This record gives sequence, structure tokens and C-alpha cells, in this order.
Amino acid sequence: MKENRMKWPGSLVIGAIVFLMLACSEESKYTPVVFPGEIWEERLPEELGVDSHKLQQALDYLKGESGEDGLDEVFIVRKGYVIYQGDSIYKKHNIYSSSKSFTSSVLGLLSDFDIAHTYTKAAEIDPEMEMLYPDAKLRHFASMTSGYSGMGVSRWNEPSEDWSWTPYAIDEPLFEPGSAYAYWDEAQMMFGRLLTMKAQKTLKEVFDEHIGSAIGLGEYEWVTEGEVDGIPINNGCTGVLINAEQLARFGHLYLNEGHWKGKQLLSRYWIKKATSNQVDTDRVADTDRKNVDGRGCYGYNWWVNGMMPTGKYHMPDAPKSLYYASGLHNNMCFVIPEWDLVFVRRGEDGNPAKGKPFVYNEFFKRMALAIEK
Repeated sequence: MKENRMKWPGSLVIGAIVFLMLACSEESKYTPVVFPGEIWEERLPEELGVDSHKLQQALDYLKGESGEDGLDEVFIVRKGYVIYQGDSIYKKHNIYSSSKSFTSSVLGLLSDFDIAHTYTKAAEIDPEMEMLYPDAKLRHFASMTSGYSGMGVSRWNEPSEDWSWTPYAIDEPLFEPGSAYAYWDEAQMMFGRLLTMKAQKTLKEVFDEHIGSAIGLGEYEWVTEGEVDGIPINNGCTGVLINAEQLARFGHLYLNEGHWKGKQLLSRYWIKKATSNQVDTDRVADTDRKNVDGRGCYGYNWWVNGMMPTGKYHMPDAPKSLYYASGLHNNMCFVIPEWDLVFVRRGEDGNPAKGKPFVYNEFFKRMALAIEK
């Protein structure tokens, strides 16, 4: 890495002061809850208003709709206490597209420190974006509405899972920024590159300095794909390798609106924006992934239980406050504020055959019978 790159965020005193003032003002409104130390405290479900028999019925349904990993990496936390855990919660592997929520959290940190914002234009960071993407903003990348496309054939048309194309080589846009939704890995990887250029640190360095260390995330990996300005680029799309317990810590931070043990690590403002719908277009781009529809139900790299153009909620029988990170092979992190609950399911066994929204709508409909309001 270059030795003369910008110090971050020590050189941004004003931004840091503003963030600290915001944190202090928010903390005064905060109601304390339980946070884990090295390990989580456990409680019987009934101690926290959960019917264990009905909970197990819901879990049995999910197991029946899952692959061979079943419930092995399921981890459930209510009010900061573990009420259920599978046998393999410390098994580390890729969480695939759930990594996207880590990437957008880095944008949240940059925004809190006044380094970059959702309205920052990509071309302000990388002048090479000016010709084809003069109006693309970071919010477009975080909401999958940038229209960005890299040169070459997308890996989705390739027989292997290799990154055999060049996501950072700028190509003609799929559409005008904000005019359509496209769940597009190339755009998400470029998003990670842009954040790396702006921070002049890796995404993992930024995340760990301000979030990872504070929440006790411990050791984990974040795959790199290329470099810029001599800095490795953590894959903004996929490649965070953690276990279920670690992913639950990340979810618990969001459940508590960025607060952790007396400190505001990520502003409430960011949490609210990131977990609210940011896709208002009526159009899904005509790509080979047009079956992935985020209209009305996608925030800043978080799926939300919003109302879609069909007039129906994304998961009509699940709590309306629900939002989640979603990755290949059924790697999921659900945050449900109205239940004060974090639900993690992980595996390497494929997605549910009936589709995640259908299966988890049915699962949480059953979970609702177990939860004491």
C-alpha cells in the first residue's frame, strides 16, 4: 500500500466532531439492552416470551425447506440472549451476497465521518466514470439502481463460478441511474472499488476499525479482487467468511440502531436509511437476473419488508419491520425490531427450491405464533 495516502479519519476532525456530537445526542435517547461479551448469554425461550414448542415447529418447517445443512448453523437471539443455536454455529464459510450489507455499512461509516455520502457522484471519486456515468451516485450503487456494467461477459452466463470477467473495466450502462433495478454483481464490485478509493483503506480496515473490533467480531476473512491506488479491493459483492455467531453480532448492532455497549458505532440515521426501501422505480432491468425484484423492498444492500408494485408486501405474513441480508446457499441474517430478535441461518447447501421470500414468509408466519408480543 502507498505510504503517503490520506490518514483516515484523523485528518477529518470536523467530520469526526459532528459524528461524535450525533452519537452523544442519540445515546441519551437509547434504552440499554444486553450485549454479548466473548460469548452470548443463553436463556430458555420461555424466559423471553417465546413458546419453545411452537418455535420448534417453525424451525422444523424451515428444516424441511432447506438443504442438507438444515438447522446446523441457525442462531437465534432475542433481547440480546441466545434462545436457540445449532450444532455448527462456529463453522466459517462465505456468506456470499450477505457480504453486501457489510459493504454498504462502510458507506454508512464514510457518511458519518463526512468523507462520502449517498449523494456523492461516482465520477467525483473516479474521473473515468464521468463519460458513461456522469450522474451515477453512491446511493444508486447501494440500491442496485446504478445501471453500471463492466466489460466482458457476466459470470452468470459462464459455466463456472470463476470471476472470469473484468468488473472494474467500465462499459456502457444497462440503463440511466435510478431508472431501473438490476441485481448486478459487477455494479456491487465497482461500488466496493469506489469506497476503497475514497477511504484510501480496504473495506475491511474501515469496517474493523469502527465496527468489527467494537462488537467482538474476532478473526474473519474478506476476499480481495484486484487493487486500486496500491490498495487491495475487498470484494464489495461477496467474500466475507464468518460464522453464524459472528453474523448475529452484526445483526444485533443493526437491531440496536448502531449502538453497542454505550457507543454509537454507526448512526441511527444511516441504519434507518439503509433498512428502508430505496428503490422507487417500476422497472426491473432486462438482464439474466430479472427474476430478482427489489422494487419497493430493497434498501442500501438490505432487503426490507416493503410494499412492491403488485400492492403486496415482500413477505406479507412476516413482521413489517423485518429486514435482512441475503446470500447464496441460504445464508441469511434477519433483523426484526418489533420482536427484538435476530435470526441467522447459514449453510452451503443451495437456496430453498420454493424461493427465499416464500419460505421465510411461511417460516415467520409460524414464528409469530411462538412470540409473546
